[in-house]
Amino acid sequence: MARSRIIKISKDKLRHLYLVKKLASIEIAREFKCSERTIYRRLYEYKIPIRHDRKRNDITEEKLRDLYLDKRMSIGKIAEIFKCSTGTIWVKLCQYGIGVRTKSEANKGNYKIEIPEEIKSLYLNDKLSISKIAKRFNCCHKTISQRLHGYNIATGIRKIEISKKELEGLYIRNRMTIYQIGEKFSCDGVTILDRLRQYHIPIRKRGELAMKKYRIEIPEEIIRDLYIKKKIPISQIKKIFNCSATTLHKRIGRYDIPIRNISEALKGNPSPMKGKHHTKETRKKLSMLTVRQLASGTMKKKDTSIEIELEEELKRNNIYYQKQIPLCNVTVADFYLPKYKIAIYADGDYWHNLPVVKNRDAKQKRTLEGNGYHVLRFWGHEIHKSAGECVNRIKEYSKF
Repeated sequence: MARSRIIKISKDKLRHLYLVKKLASIEIAREFKCSERTIYRRLYEYKIPIRHDRKRNDITEEKLRDLYLDKRMSIGKIAEIFKCSTGTIWVKLCQYGIGVRTKSEANKGNYKIEIPEEIKSLYLNDKLSISKIAKRFNCCHKTISQRLHGYNIATGIRKIEISKKELEGLYIRNRMTIYQIGEKFSCDGVTILDRLRQYHIPIRKRGELAMKKYRIEIPEEIIRDLYIKKKIPISQIKKIFNCSATTLHKRIGRYDIPIRNISEALKGNPSPMKGKHHTKETRKKLSMLTVRQLASGTMKKKDTSIEIELEEELKRNNIYYQKQIPLCNVTVADFYLPKYKIAIYADGDYWHNLPVVKNRDAKQKRTLEGNGYHVLRFWGHEIHKSAGECVNRIKEYSKF
């Protein structure tokens, strides 16, 4: 019998809702997300007096006992006869003290399957398996097993007459599966598996037959010639054998062929971007994309050594700051003081001394100052020499 879902509802709360607030059973059921039947059961368990429907005097104890106990009719069908709700019938059952059936008791016998004695002949003479008999009668194999036990017929692993040579021929030479052999001898695949173990016949690994269908023949000599001597990349070799790059990598690993790194693989091959340059529009789009990625946090960026030193000094001086903040859609400040609108940058001595980067930094500074921001840039050698002096300049500028 299936276990019903346990509804947590205290006796005091149910008494308050039902007797003090005088809520209907259906309203209480909605509050606790359960059926009306559950609420009436709980009322019956807690011995809370059930409100009686005095208007329905026609639903007498004798009629209910006859319909519910003797004729074993359901509460729903009785409600249809009296043209009322199932809750009213529940109330009357509780009022008259009539014991209520459980769901399993109510359904007992409703789904009984008629299985004739013919199953004895099917199992013993025709040698059909329990699963095949169950399919014929549209039931589960457990039901058939129980009926056979009722007729004093032992079930279990059926003895089949099959020699070791015959089984080896079917399983090893003909490459049949255990289920195909089982169908031939009218038994289960598990029985054939047990017989293979009994005869010490080596059992194939799962999927071994399927793997052989799709296995690609890639000889070691050809791979060594193409990959090592001719130095053809894997992307081109896979087209020759019509396979994936993963298959080739696995085969190369199996043959103990040393895999070239990227620099060795590209050696002598011209770069696809050689002699090509991005247009100004493309560079602007890429710059905007970088700014957005930094702002959203999707781009992973490691802090440089000068940024770490400057950050530690800011923390030591209890200065509130924000990191990697995009400003005016043109730049991302390394540190930003929102209270004073100060953008702070930690510039590396090499990269930020390049003419292109210098021009870019100057344009960013003009844009920021034009929008009311203050820009402070510190060189790497200044921060390494004394991060404290750099922070003192920030303090003077912001009037801390």
